[in-house]
Amino acid sequence: MIELMTPKLWEYAKSEGNSVIVLNSKSTRALCAGGDVAACASGILNGDPHYGADFFYKEYNLNYMISTCPKPYISIMDGITFGGGVGLSVHAPFRIATERTQVAMPEMDIGFFPDVGATFFLPRMDDKLGYYIALTGTVLKGAEAYHSGFATHYIKSENIPKLTKALSKSYSLEIDSERFLQEINGILNNFSEKQYPEGYKFPLSVENLQVINKAFSQPSIPDVLSYLQQEGSTFATETFEKLSKKPMTSLAIAYELLNRGAKNSIKQQFELEMVAATNIVCIPPAQNDFANGVAHKLIKKIKDPFFPEWNPPSFVTKDFVQGILKPSANVDKYLPKPLISPWFGVDFDQYPHNMGLPSNAEVESYIKGSDGSDRAYLPTPNEVVRHFVNRSKHKLGVAEKVEQILNLHGETAKYDNKYVNWK
Repeated sequence: MIELMTPKLWEYAKSEGNSVIVLNSKSTRALCAGGDVAACASGILNGDPHYGADFFYKEYNLNYMISTCPKPYISIMDGITFGGGVGLSVHAPFRIATERTQVAMPEMDIGFFPDVGATFFLPRMDDKLGYYIALTGTVLKGAEAYHSGFATHYIKSENIPKLTKALSKSYSLEIDSERFLQEINGILNNFSEKQYPEGYKFPLSVENLQVINKAFSQPSIPDVLSYLQQEGSTFATETFEKLSKKPMTSLAIAYELLNRGAKNSIKQQFELEMVAATNIVCIPPAQNDFANGVAHKLIKKIKDPFFPEWNPPSFVTKDFVQGILKPSANVDKYLPKPLISPWFGVDFDQYPHNMGLPSNAEVESYIKGSDGSDRAYLPTPNEVVRHFVNRSKHKLGVAEKVEQILNLHGETAKYDNKYVNWK
């Protein structure tokens, strides 16, 4: 699939015959596979890591090309979007969820780490939510994927054919202009739902999000686990139990990658993920949680026990983690240079566009008056909500997201509960 998509994406990005690129799937499983990692694991178990190193090299280069594509790229996640499917989607400026969407990064269950550039995307989700989703393997369904930030628009599956037809009529010679991006955004908004499904409620409460933020702000995975044990709430205990079932190799490597990804540019992070993936496929089979995890779940399809026997926590030292993330002789042996091709010559520290719901940073900027308004007074909570609702032209979920942000980060007690400050 990767070898078919890469030249086509390059062709469509350069062609004068189209102005947008739409990713969709005819499969009932949408953007989900698993066969390639099974082949990687088979190679490792047979003493040949070359296939795995080559596979990840090609996959991450495709993901990086998507993230820097000069044309508006629209990913339609109309179904299961796991693992590699996330890499084809989350770096796009436009990401569509439907009522059939299921999004997850299940790599922890096979002894790997959330890759395909997810360690750049996930740390940029508000309140460490990306850490929680990746490390626990939580599945977000439908509107949950939209509210959390995985998707930028929520559209009914039955309206996707009409949407793609409308997008096919969009054409501009200024494909990377803000005006054209907003034109595409307007089309997507026109097809978006105006109300959440009946009975919908985001599954994580404000209290849950507070626990997540504090837990995954700890300096290391052992500290995260210790915090969750000491916090003691039902949610913290459940999260601790979920993490305790994952291999410590994956938890430690993933946590360090997420922390570095929060600071790195997207190109640097793809390179780091490639180094980590190559070093992992070169771990001897007997100690390779990735190979054994894939063999257990995807090749042998063993359901009881649900997980294989992972390496003990004592196996995972600081030197082990640092060694996985350092360029090595194996990287030189199995990977060409440069690790990431220049493609469109673009790199960035933050995604250049947010077409989804408001972020913490945007709400903070508005409250503090540092959004360009030069406002010198504090707004009321209602004014904050109204500002973002009006700015988005009453986009679905804006009020709910801003209210959630204010409940987490707003301070009103100092001002007789009339005005809100950022705490």
